[in-house]
Amino acid sequence: MGTLQYKTHKVLIAMFTRAWHPKLLEVLVWLTVRYSTNTITSAYRDHKIHSKDSGIHMTNPLRAFDKRSKEYPDPEAIAADINAVWQYDPNRPHLQVCVYHDTGQGAHFHLQIHPNTVYKNQNMEVVK
Repeated sequence: MGTLQYKTHKVLIAMFTRAWHPKLLEVLVWLTVRYSTNTITSAYRDHKIHSKDSGIHMTNPLRAFDKRSKEYPDPEAIAADINAVWQYDPNRPHLQVCVYHDTGQGAHFHLQIHPNTVYKNQNMEVVK
């Protein structure tokens, strides 16, 4: 099984500030089983501090977190793997559970769920 880490103590506290949506927890557990290293770099964000945030990091229960991508030699393949297994919302197939992007703070994985998010693949092999 993989490891779960956090970027800073501030991120750890933010991880526990809000309850996590059960589907987001499913994604987190799946990631921890599938990949050897998982570092959460952001979770809950206070709207007073992050006024330009789209809002999904501010939901209650929490529906998004960010994960470090530089731990992997091919981050785009990791994002593709996650999206091959998880469907954000079958009613909106253009939206993804994992978005690999750089918002000005460095490239990272943004993981998000919707109440309609579904698990598409039963293959739980570990990828290192």
